[in-house]
Amino acid sequence: MIMKKLVLLLFFGAHFLSVDAFSQEYGNSVDPLKLCVAIQSNNFISDVEAENALDRILSVIGASKRFVLQPCDNINNAVAISYKGVRYILYDKEFMNSISSGDNWGNLFILAHEVGHHVNGHSLDLVLYAAEAVEAETLPSRRQQELEADEFAGFVLGKLGASLQETTSVLNSLANDRDDTYSTHPSKSKRLLAVNRGHKKGLENDKNNYLISSNEFYSSGLNKAKIKDYKGAIIDFTRAIDFNPNNYKAYTNRGTSKRKLNDFPGAIADLTIAIELNPNVDTIYLARGSIKQFLMDSNGAIADASKAIELNPNNGSAYYNRGTSKMDLDDFYGATIDFTKSIELNPNYGKAYTNRGASKIYLKDYRGALADLTKAIELLPNDKYAYLNRAYAKNGLNDKEGACDDARKAKELGIDSSELILIVCSQDDGK
Repeated sequence: MIMKKLVLLLFFGAHFLSVDAFSQEYGNSVDPLKLCVAIQSNNFISDVEAENALDRILSVIGASKRFVLQPCDNINNAVAISYKGVRYILYDKEFMNSISSGDNWGNLFILAHEVGHHVNGHSLDLVLYAAEAVEAETLPSRRQQELEADEFAGFVLGKLGASLQETTSVLNSLANDRDDTYSTHPSKSKRLLAVNRGHKKGLENDKNNYLISSNEFYSSGLNKAKIKDYKGAIIDFTRAIDFNPNNYKAYTNRGTSKRKLNDFPGAIADLTIAIELNPNVDTIYLARGSIKQFLMDSNGAIADASKAIELNPNNGSAYYNRGTSKMDLDDFYGATIDFTKSIELNPNYGKAYTNRGASKIYLKDYRGALADLTKAIELLPNDKYAYLNRAYAKNGLNDKEGACDDARKAKELGIDSSELILIVCSQDDGK
């Protein structure tokens, strides 16, 4: 008697509610479903693959598994129902296998669709329905619920990495575009639009999450670089790039961190990618150019500095770097012009005075050199090269005593005595 009541209850619930409202209309057979649920309602056996698929779907929304997943043969369908407060998803394994292809996106879509019914609160309890405590939804309402479940499924598959074509493959092959006025399910075109909306949201949401993760690792890398943990910084910048391959700032800072560890080829490679991702940032060209300058690629350094100046004519460091590379190519006149521009932009740029003074020595403008180098020493009292070059400027002006004084100071600050070969001092010959 108990089994008979159960069959009747499930007959009314399944026939008027779950089968029509919450399952995919792929040639449903009601009688096997009634028999399956009645017999199996107290004997649920899980299917490992289906359970794993359900876990994948729920992981997308961060939800706990609050559904009983039940294989049920001969129903040619997948169905979401609720019974005595417990939510069930019944599925026909043969039916699921018949639409399986590739990464089983078809199976996942159907399962996600049924989860969507539960998540959106569509599945009314069969006991309450049989007791007439709740009423069945109208046809327009049920069609809307199908669209909501489709949108949810599209969102889930988008998050899991399915393309739009893979996501809509089941609907394209099994749904139809007939008039849906008297149907529990919307027409195919309406369902495809819903899936498309969900899939787009899934990709946008996924992108946002990845961008957040990328920024978190990027910030961590910056903090490690500040405390000179360059190896740790490189690891974090790499993770930031893994999450967002377009994070040009992560490439830039990974490149500068690699330079700190003397990985010059790696640094140039990263800075080059950063430039490709964002070719309008002057400081990236400046960073790459400084490495080229260190590697004695003077022409490459000049090209990068010139690009930085093109992007930002007020970048005094770019003029300074270009001037230094021009000195390496013995273009002292051009170097003097660049150092002058750098000083105009930053009147307290001590090294620019030092290098302009040195360039003027090569141009035999000893008085101009003396003025620049004196200013450099005023700004940078421990600049050994400023003292060295001022010694040469004074020597060029026949101020032997002043030259010797500066030579001794340069030596005291660390200049090798061999660099003072042209300075002849009466007392110690500059040694």
